[in-house]
Amino acid sequence: MKMLWGYLKKYKRFIIIGPLFKLIEAFLELFNPLLVAKIIDVGVTTGDISFIIKVGIIILVSNIVGFGFSVISQKCSAITSVGVATDIRYDLFKKISTFSHSELDKFGTASLVNRLTNDIMQVENAVSIVMRLMIRVPFLLIGAFVLSLIINIKTSLIFLVLIPIMTIILIIYMKKTTPYFKIMRTKLDKITKITKENLSGTRVIRAFNKQSDEQKRFEYSSEDYTKTSIKVSKISALLNPLIYLIVDAATIALLYIAGIEINIGGMTQGDIIALIDYVAIITISLLLLSQIIVMLVRTVASLHRIDEMRKTIPSITEPVNGKEFKRLIYENILEFKDVCFNYSMDSKEKSFIKNLSFELKPKQTLGIIGGTGSGKTTIANLISRFYDVTSGEVLFKAKNVKEFTIKQLRKEISIVQQRSVLFSGSLRDNMKLRDENATDEQIVDALKISQAWQFVCEWPNKLDYQIMAGGKNVSGGQMQRLTIARALINNPDLLILDDSSSALDFMTDSKLRKALKSLDTTLVLISQRATSIKNADLIIVLDNGDVVGMGKHNDLMKNCEIYREIYDSQAK
Repeated sequence: MKMLWGYLKKYKRFIIIGPLFKLIEAFLELFNPLLVAKIIDVGVTTGDISFIIKVGIIILVSNIVGFGFSVISQKCSAITSVGVATDIRYDLFKKISTFSHSELDKFGTASLVNRLTNDIMQVENAVSIVMRLMIRVPFLLIGAFVLSLIINIKTSLIFLVLIPIMTIILIIYMKKTTPYFKIMRTKLDKITKITKENLSGTRVIRAFNKQSDEQKRFEYSSEDYTKTSIKVSKISALLNPLIYLIVDAATIALLYIAGIEINIGGMTQGDIIALIDYVAIITISLLLLSQIIVMLVRTVASLHRIDEMRKTIPSITEPVNGKEFKRLIYENILEFKDVCFNYSMDSKEKSFIKNLSFELKPKQTLGIIGGTGSGKTTIANLISRFYDVTSGEVLFKAKNVKEFTIKQLRKEISIVQQRSVLFSGSLRDNMKLRDENATDEQIVDALKISQAWQFVCEWPNKLDYQIMAGGKNVSGGQMQRLTIARALINNPDLLILDDSSSALDFMTDSKLRKALKSLDTTLVLISQRATSIKNADLIIVLDNGDVVGMGKHNDLMKNCEIYREIYDSQAK
């Protein structure tokens, strides 16, 4: 709640005006039963038509004025609730952009999406309802009780029994349902995750005829969520009937006592009508109060999830006195010093990358090869600082990568990852992701080096060709060449190609490597193909995170059995 108040401060004016106008509306509403009682006791009893008309006009004007105040209050609550939700959504999205791969792995895509959508929408609805009803409902409840005391003390004592009973019921309800709402949010994340996997992997699922299995998987998660939801619904379903039962019992008792009072002359007919109106007001207020409590219980669970994201400190942080190094004197452009890395936050767990050390001079090429899961991509992620090392140092241009600002490091180091990604929009827009000021000439040069210009020339509109979301209208090989071209924009000092030519034929791959050799840049080539890296100045052979070989091709063919097996199996 403290976090929410930080966002509400911006809308102080509306927070004051909205509830205040609702309070005025409630004040006018409370006096309507008294005016109706006067019409019955004075106007109807004496047959004074003019009195009835006068009081009727007062009631009409009161309702019109109350309606005006209500409209203004609704507008204030709408501005505040939507504004707060927008501010939270912007801050969360901004926060997500600072997360390293570690935090993204921890939360998961499905959970992050739900927090940005469902949880924030829950907060938005809660702010709107609280602004409109949180002050109005208690005021109506207390006001109706006080005015009923003024009419007749004996009959009003019923409310002294009614209100404590209702309070106890609502407290029990909150204690019972709060844990379930938190569990429901987690289970909803799981459903979203399964849905996302099915939509993105629909071709694979259909290729293996696994539609029925995925339906069962979704059905199981959906039923699990439903069971929890039903438990909450069962408790919630008892709330309104219990309130009505207690209120109806109180109404019967009220009518019985009021009947006695009328017989002895302690009350008038108008008084009993007013009391019944106040019972209705109290009933509606209690029902609304229960709804507010349900909403608040749900919102507390959502606020907890939102606050968890806000309080998460990214493991990759900018240096305290971050500065851009314009000119650095260095012998080695890239250097690993006894680097160890572990994906788990538990420092006691065995490291995945163990004591890796190597040096790479400018314009040289580093090749990294190894089996699946050997740690090749992990090294690429450590160079680009998507993860921080557990121990040791990664040096770029003789400076620890932690000393660079993230912006400058990613500007000077460009990476093409295993999974090629293109965004919806024109080809030109996709090419300008690295440098928004890139000219068409620079884009064409990059496309030529990546061996993509030949097929781009055949596209209608060429650079204005519209790419579909996820690059669905280009082939795998085309997408890889386009992402390589995008990484070449603005001439990075270090280019990392993480198995980014796997979909290319050997002829195109050979042309690409020759074109890259002509560039004034340092290359890190990660590949499953030994032929792609055999001419590298330094080759690192990995096996399950361990360095089992390091050197040039000829040396490794003599001294590294694993490298020799990989090369021979591919050459034959």
